[in-house]
Amino acid sequence: MPCALHGIHLSRRSALLGLGAAGLASGLGGLANPAAARLFADGDFTAAIRSAYDRAGGAALGRIAPFTITGSTRPWETKLPEVKAGQQVTFLLSGRWHLLRELDLWFEPGVVFHARVSGGAMYNPSLNFGTMTADGDGPIEIARSASEWANEQGDLWGPLDAYLAADGRIEGVAILWDVDPREGLALMKAQGDAAGILAQAHERAVFPHVTPEGWFNHFNFGEGGVFRSGEGEMNCRTHKQVAILRRDVNLDLTEDLRLDWDWIVEELPSLVAEDQIPSHDYLSIAVEYDDGQDLTYMWSAAIPQGTVFRCPLPGWNMIETHLVQRSGRADLGKWLSESRNLAQDYREIIGGPATKALRVWLLGVSTFQRRTGACRYRGVSIGGAAEETRLRLV
Repeated sequence: MPCALHGIHLSRRSALLGLGAAGLASGLGGLANPAAARLFADGDFTAAIRSAYDRAGGAALGRIAPFTITGSTRPWETKLPEVKAGQQVTFLLSGRWHLLRELDLWFEPGVVFHARVSGGAMYNPSLNFGTMTADGDGPIEIARSASEWANEQGDLWGPLDAYLAADGRIEGVAILWDVDPREGLALMKAQGDAAGILAQAHERAVFPHVTPEGWFNHFNFGEGGVFRSGEGEMNCRTHKQVAILRRDVNLDLTEDLRLDWDWIVEELPSLVAEDQIPSHDYLSIAVEYDDGQDLTYMWSAAIPQGTVFRCPLPGWNMIETHLVQRSGRADLGKWLSESRNLAQDYREIIGGPATKALRVWLLGVSTFQRRTGACRYRGVSIGGAAEETRLRLV
């Protein structure tokens, strides 16, 4: 998959600037959702968190570690204090990560922030607050990535100089707990929530997001509660987030291999065509093949049904193809049944050497226009014509 992308010299900024030259910038005017986390002057967010921490007991709760990440911060170079395996750490984040200021394109800091312990598993809160459980002993290492990791180890797929040319600032605080974080955050929010984040962090600690059973998150994106399973359905609600759930299937790409699903889309995260970077917010279901390619079946706001296009995002444009399965708003709020012959689609659209369908994905993207997308899936299955060959996924 994306590990094959090392050495590709793509400039995200130049790609985005090209959109302005094409006149897309004016077409997007006013589309971005103005709602955003409060912006603080440098140091004010940290001061607000530290004040609540000190008044709630300070060192009796654990250790506090402020940090700042900017575009010139190298991946994983910033180290926070050491933790023990099983120790819990809450991250509280402020700031914006800009793709292009001229188009008001930016991500919330929780989307791009990542942490790990001594090279262990990466943690991404997805939201601007979240609590990580250390999977080993050692210092906490932090970094940021706007979908720039090539693999689960946190290596870059692109050149370091392009990574360091990014435009953004994350001001954050890590609290390394010696008490239950639910207790510590409750004590802190009781002192006042000048940062406007402690109540949310406490609620998330009390009611943590759980990845649906049998599925796992793409390594570029953490568990943010976008997908939730229950009563025979998979619910998706995304707002200023990106989530990709994956499930292993490992099936031969036979001529009768088919993906079936029912879905009801209640709200589209985009109001315009999603084939350009500033508007690339969508809901879809995809299949990943053993040649590293994936084909994703999306519901578009405006692109005609049946249209095929490569993902416009740098890096992803090497591996991901979109097919518009449904389009427009007329059928929103209705349950619809879909069926795709995967061998035929792969042959006609991708035409590579794949022999297996490795995984099924569910995708919910709403980071660019920062709107809300909502849908539900049921009856998701993959397999051959014979009923006994089919894998029931939802």
